[in-house]
Amino acid sequence: MFLLNISRKPGAAAVLALMVWGISFFLHFFWEMLQVPFYVGMAEAPHWDVVWLCTRATLGDANIAFSAYTAAAYLSKDWFWVAKYWNRRTLLGYICFGLIVTIIFEYWATGDGQRWRYSELMPELPLTSTGLMPLAQWLVLPVLLAYSVRWMFLGWSAASLENGRSAAN
Repeated sequence: MFLLNISRKPGAAAVLALMVWGISFFLHFFWEMLQVPFYVGMAEAPHWDVVWLCTRATLGDANIAFSAYTAAAYLSKDWFWVAKYWNRRTLLGYICFGLIVTIIFEYWATGDGQRWRYSELMPELPLTSTGLMPLAQWLVLPVLLAYSVRWMFLGWSAASLENGRSAAN
């Protein structure tokens, strides 16, 4: 993070990182569970098997989201970019990172990797055969994540500042 502006206490950077990853995990797990019918065999699988598979997928999603956030931070040269005015380049880089990783991984996982198959319910992109649900996931959730993290981080920052003032008195 030496190339980034960390203009706040180092603890704030760690809190922001935990917020990005934690909120991302929650949002992506919810999305993974919603898209179960779009994958072959998932709707018929035992409940806890589905929960375990979705949890594993969510771990990957949260790591991709954290990497996308980090890439956007390097683009803006500011770890705390989400708590400030968002410029178009940073936001576009953030969203595109997740989309590109998803297209590549879905292409591999449904092809040579044979990790999963789409059910007949999944609409697909004609050129890459990438499912539209995973693409929608990386268009909708990054924006929702950014707004959620911004709201929570700014609230946490204000509360910790207020607690610091109270402790000083």
